[in-house]
Amino acid sequence: MKNETLVEFIKEKYYEQKMSAEYELQLTKIIELEKQFTKNFSKDKWHEYFNLDLAIGELHSIQIEQILDFAIEILHNFNK
Repeated sequence: MKNETLVEFIKEKYYEQKMSAEYELQLTKIIELEKQFTKNFSKDKWHEYFNLDLAIGELHSIQIEQILDFAIEILHNFNK
């Protein structure tokens, strides 16, 4: 049972929340590692990396939606 409206609502409210210190620290680490990794990339290599990053982002988005669907289904069944 997929409830796209509820999933979108939860995602929207989540993105309005302040990031935790742990999240901000990890994000900073990732940004620094990415800068080191890509500093000598050619234009073509940047294009390839950008496409890879987009694909990973899309996969992550699908995963979040599946987790939310799963949690909604569990809660729905729990309340029966």
